[in-house]
Amino acid sequence: MTSLPIKFRSNEPIYIGIEEGGKKPLHGHGLNHCVERRRIEELRKVRPCNIAVKIGMESCVWVLDVDGPAGMANHKRLQIAYGKLPTTYTVQTPSGGMHYYFKFDPRVKRTISFIAKHIDTIVNGYCLIPPSIINGRQYKVIVDASIVPAPDWLIRLASNTDRQADTLATRPQPHYDDYADRLFHATCYMAKIPGAVQGQSGHSQLLKTCRLLARFNLDDYDAQQLLIQYNQRCSPPWDLNSPKQAKDFWRKWRITNG
Repeated sequence: MTSLPIKFRSNEPIYIGIEEGGKKPLHGHGLNHCVERRRIEELRKVRPCNIAVKIGMESCVWVLDVDGPAGMANHKRLQIAYGKLPTTYTVQTPSGGMHYYFKFDPRVKRTISFIAKHIDTIVNGYCLIPPSIINGRQYKVIVDASIVPAPDWLIRLASNTDRQADTLATRPQPHYDDYADRLFHATCYMAKIPGAVQGQSGHSQLLKTCRLLARFNLDDYDAQQLLIQYNQRCSPPWDLNSPKQAKDFWRKWRITNG
């Protein structure tokens, strides 16, 4: 029998027996029938079953659930925009998606297709782990590493639900599927815009750039990060540590972003 590969902390994680080939607990109230590793391995010797591990504060983990090829595509866009995820314990799911395990953070909220379509955050309940099988396909450990904290940008996206939901609800963008898609295109678009040059209508160029960026209806934080990157290509860049120059720089963004 394949040994259980996962260990969340110094003591044992909390396991749940799952029906063979499915996702429902063997007992009606799965979270109330949690067992240690020894008992779940004994159970598998006498009764084939899948295995899940409890997610949340008790297990000290939460999971970024990237569902299938569509989720992986959006996941790639997020990493292009924000940076790569750190190396952490990672499981490939039967759908071709990934479960990224991170140390529990109470700021992270339970979300479904909120950060981006087909990307969820799991902060309670349970997740199936190897060697569980669904539709003839097995959960597989892709990265067998220690579980680490999630990066700040991911924590912010997974916790700032009220603000971002308001942005998406009140400022829709019909040309893009979701926020991750919008951010990805904005990042690529901004990378192609030439930096403003002093003596060559630099102030007008910055104002025009702000107007173009505003069309993507991004969260203010993300838009400002893109403008800071753009400023580094300007000649010379605005000195954002100077109160006078910083005021001039951000005034153009406030004018265009209402």
